[in-house]
Amino acid sequence: MASWIWILIPLAGILVAIVAILTEHRQKMAMIAKGLAPQDLKPLSPPKPEDTLRGSLITIAAGIALLLAEVIGKLNAWILVPAFICICVGGARLVAIFLAHRPSPEK
Repeated sequence: MASWIWILIPLAGILVAIVAILTEHRQKMAMIAKGLAPQDLKPLSPPKPEDTLRGSLITIAAGIALLLAEVIGKLNAWILVPAFICICVGGARLVAIFLAHRPSPEK
């Protein structure tokens, strides 16, 4: 069964993507049937800085949790890979937040 999991995971991802695309298509077709133009909808507002900060902190926390799970539980060493990926992605997002909201120097 362990060898089949590597085939099922990408297939499940592809299936989720297909369902998402079909759902969006059906929503647009329903809007057109009611006389609404999908282009006329107002675009989504950009994310608030605190939402991005919260997401990056949660990503870092997930990485630390995976790291602690391997250190304390003596699990498979491969769990370190997603741990460090989460920590690095969360850290990169934190750096991007602080660089984007850095005050500009006065002239």
